[in-house]
Amino acid sequence: MMGHRTLVIVSIYSSPSKKLLRSDIEALFVLGDAVILFGDFNCKNTNWGCAVSNPGGNKLARLSRKLKFDIIAPLTSTHYPDDLVSRPSIIDIAISKGVAFNVHCIEPIHRLVSDHRPVLLRLGPPTGGYPKPTIKITDWKRVSTALEEAYTPVLNNIPDVIETTDEIDSSIGALTNHIRTVVERFSRVVSASVDRRKLPTDALELLRAKNTALCHAYAYPFRENRSRARAL
Repeated sequence: MMGHRTLVIVSIYSSPSKKLLRSDIEALFVLGDAVILFGDFNCKNTNWGCAVSNPGGNKLARLSRKLKFDIIAPLTSTHYPDDLVSRPSIIDIAISKGVAFNVHCIEPIHRLVSDHRPVLLRLGPPTGGYPKPTIKITDWKRVSTALEEAYTPVLNNIPDVIETTDEIDSSIGALTNHIRTVVERFSRVVSASVDRRKLPTDALELLRAKNTALCHAYAYPFRENRSRARAL
C-alpha cells in the first residue's frame, strides 16, 4: 500500500429480500477517505453485464452518479444458480470511492463448488506510481570496529561518575545518539529486488484449460462437460 493513504475494505452481503438503502451506502463510505465495498450486492444491471436489471441494480447505478463512486464488476458471471431455469449473473462486485489505485483486473475464480464464485480484485499503483521499494544494508563489521573506539568526542563528554538522574538521562542520550550515528554512517540504501517466480508454461496451459472447462460445465451442466472438467 505504498504511496496511498489508509484503505478501508468492507465485506458486503445484501439480502435479495431487502431493499438497497442509500443511507447504508453513505454510512459505509464515511468509514474512511478511501473505501472499497466488496461482495454480494444482489444487484443486477445490464451496465455491468447482467442479462436483465433488477430494482437494486438500477438504484445502485443511480447512486453511483449521485454519490460519485465507481462500480467495478467482472466481465463474466459470478453467480450460477442451482436450478437450470435462472440465468447466471454478475452480482458479486466491488464499489470504490476515493481510491487512487488503478484496477488491474477483477475476475471470478472457478475453483470452488459454491454457487457464488470467489472474485479476485487486483489493484496496481496509483497514477504516477509509487517509490520503488528499497532496503537498507549495514556493514556491521565496520560498525563494530567504530564502536570499539572508546575515545571519541561524544563519549568523552559522558562523566566518569554519574550521580543524578539528569546525568543518567544525558549519558543514555549521548550513547544512543553515538550508536545511531555510527550505524547510519556505515549503512546505505539500495533498491529491493523482486523475485517474481512464474509457473512453467505447460502448467499455465493446463490451468487455463481446467478453468475454461469448469466455466463450460457450470454454464452447460451436461454429463460430458462435467466429466471433462473433473478429468482436468
